Amino acid sequence: MDDPVADQPDGTDETPDGDTAGSSPIGLADAQARAREAVAELLEHPFDGIITAESGADGGWRILAEVVERSAVPDTQDIIGRYEITLDDGGRVTGYELRERYRRGEMKEEL
Repeated sequence: MDDPVADQPDGTDETPDGDTAGSSPIGLADAQARAREAVAELLEHPFDGIITAESGADGGWRILAEVVERSAVPDTQDIIGRYEITLDDGGRVTGYELRERYRRGEMKEEL
């Protein structure tokens, strides 16, 4: 199978439709999708939601995602972990960190 991003005869790395490979940073929707994938792959807890998504000056992303670390009955007793996931401008995970852990039923004031 031919690689559509292979070097072209003129020396550029353009795809057949004229885009330059790897030249544009990922957008918000892609960053959120990559964060969901990272949660599944790295944290091994069920994804619960994205709290914030911020782009950085370097073109990367900082995503704050919630996961269910322990399910309980009733669900207000679930233990929720908030993780910060950082992505570079190409959407690759560059790090993640637990920021907070709390019971779902606790009243929290969001900023």
